[in-house]
Amino acid sequence: MSIKLSFIVGLALAAGCGTAIQTTVINRAPHPMAPRPIESVELFSAGPPARPHIDVAYFEAEAESGASFDGTPEFITKLRNNAAAHGCDGLVLGTSTNHSDGGGRYATNIHGITATCIVYTAPPDWNAAPPVATATAPAPAPTPAPTVATAPAAN
Repeated sequence: MSIKLSFIVGLALAAGCGTAIQTTVINRAPHPMAPRPIESVELFSAGPPARPHIDVAYFEAEAESGASFDGTPEFITKLRNNAAAHGCDGLVLGTSTNHSDGGGRYATNIHGITATCIVYTAPPDWNAAPPVATATAPAPAPTPAPTVATAPAAN
């Protein structure tokens, strides 16, 4: 195979090796959104935050082909980049996806991950005192009633 043909084949293979991100808007943001620094997008892996928010968009990251070397770390990085470009305050990771592309002996496994772009409904109140854990003191142990010793009766 000539060097030129090898280069063209290499470019063709590389073109199909990456991650595609699909964005679906699901709700209107409570305020205008603007691109933000990637590191400012909060990442949640165990469910959404307790702070009031709106789910604004649903993201799907998927390998472009079975030849892609991208895995979960790359998917999360690319989803977070996408969230920052859209102005999301946070990104709630969803489920992994997996399906076959093609059929027979040419079938390839295509994997991906989903996530939700969230936007907080109000700015944080930086002046509010942090929640204080209130501990109740354990109830005191009951004190036994005093015992009075009685002297034996005289005969």
